[in-house]
Amino acid sequence: MRRLPLFPLGMVLFPGMPLQLQVFEPRYIELLEDLAALEPEEREFGVTAIREGSEVGRDRVTSVHTIGCAARLASVRPVGGRFAIRALGSWRFRLDGVDAAATTPYPTGLVTRLPEIRGDQQLAVRRAADVQQALAAYAEAINGEMPPLPTDPDELAYTVGALVPLSIADQQALLAAPTTADRLLVVRTCLRQEARLIRATHSLPFRRNTAASPN
Repeated sequence: MRRLPLFPLGMVLFPGMPLQLQVFEPRYIELLEDLAALEPEEREFGVTAIREGSEVGRDRVTSVHTIGCAARLASVRPVGGRFAIRALGSWRFRLDGVDAAATTPYPTGLVTRLPEIRGDQQLAVRRAADVQQALAAYAEAINGEMPPLPTDPDELAYTVGALVPLSIADQQALLAAPTTADRLLVVRTCLRQEARLIRATHSLPFRRNTAASPN
């Protein structure tokens, strides 16, 4: 178990996926200052999706999901009284509790790093092919095209999870899945459900969250 500063957001971050934020709350500006004092490879904070509450305002978050993703800070740029930051999803964690002894204005979590397990490799490869087929059907349903996607099964699941407008619940299920094969199954199921819904309602999906978020 380790200590990790937390940044609750109304979105889910996946390993390997970019994150852009506009930071303006004083407590999170202090977080950026604390991170800047560390070595570059140590400048990490934990992103947890909000279960109840809102991003802005002290004590506005009443509960968060317990599976989150660490983000490594890449750059900070001042923009009109705010700070535009770029970060990259790094590793998954389980939030075991909050450090009540922390004296910082931002929350600090007690977290356990979760391993990335591929599991049955042949099954993962087959499910990756299924996801590619499901994604093609989804693209046809929305009358659009998908950008080039990674062929590696580990990267594919997270990339599709960030690209397709899934619900927070579905994205959390993807983030919490223990193996690559399990994650690909979640993605395949969601893609098929979304494609069926689009064809049945003749309407495009609503983008439920974005990689750019204010705090």
